[in-house]
Amino acid sequence: MDVIVMHANSEKMPLKIRACHLEQMHRHADHVYYFKNEEELLASGADAEVLFAWGGTGKQPETFCRQSRRLKWFNSFSAGVNPLMECGIKDLDIIITNAAGIHGKPMGVTTMGYVISYLRKFPLMLENQKKHIRQKPDALPEEPEGKTLGIVGAGAIGSEVAKYAKALGFRVIGVKRRAVPLEHYDRVYSNQDLDLALGQMDFVVILTPLTQETRGLFDAGRLAACKPGAYLINIARGPVVETAALIQALRSGHLGGCALDAIDEADLPADSPLWDMPNVFLTPQYSATSPLYVDRAVEQFLENLDNFRAGRPLFNVIDVASLR
Repeated sequence: MDVIVMHANSEKMPLKIRACHLEQMHRHADHVYYFKNEEELLASGADAEVLFAWGGTGKQPETFCRQSRRLKWFNSFSAGVNPLMECGIKDLDIIITNAAGIHGKPMGVTTMGYVISYLRKFPLMLENQKKHIRQKPDALPEEPEGKTLGIVGAGAIGSEVAKYAKALGFRVIGVKRRAVPLEHYDRVYSNQDLDLALGQMDFVVILTPLTQETRGLFDAGRLAACKPGAYLINIARGPVVETAALIQALRSGHLGGCALDAIDEADLPADSPLWDMPNVFLTPQYSATSPLYVDRAVEQFLENLDNFRAGRPLFNVIDVASLR
């Protein structure tokens, strides 16, 4: 069984395929081929049953996938696979898997960073420091006790967020397709009860994938259903939240603030009011970034590769029909 690895290592890109990763794969496959891009791959004439590539952003290797006579499985070492669902690869008779489950720790830590920063008024302290002012805020910094943190999209990443939130003392509730009991959650609601759950959340953590169902999920009506003064955290995908409606909810004071790791770049021009709102924290979609990311992605891939060789079912298989 042969594996093709395709990833353009770059000085600007911290996520790199290193020699040690290729050596690990050699121990699980007959041949491993590495290419920086599709052009290099096509020029080589190489073919394989398995393709390990980044399916989260950028141009996808659609030409190779269509021409390949051996390809059976495309493993993306990104959790998001929207670009794959927007090209012809989704229509091919191949298995597509993603890297769901490896992002929980860095995304959980990042989420708690937003939460603690807001509770303890760190942004105000930083502003005072810039002004050479050292004084306590008029409003007391707060603690998690008595507050509810809610996770919309209570999946694998949500379980890490929930674990950290419970350790800090939050009541934790979640929302997912079916209301089933989950570890670290005090209660789980179904998607049908989303508005009911939102009305209880002091912190709203958005972790839903981007689908036709979730695009624009947090519109003006949904934001109005949030608890007055709630703090919204989007570490999922930008289009899940309607930016114009979010700005209005912040300006009106209905939302206490927000942290946006995910937002459409088109919705954040240089003159966007979000840049200068004192209750808004913007980060460049880095919540999952970690020096351990590729190590975890390769380790997960090799586990699935052993399943593939043995004829066992793969995990993290994308239900293509549900994302169309």
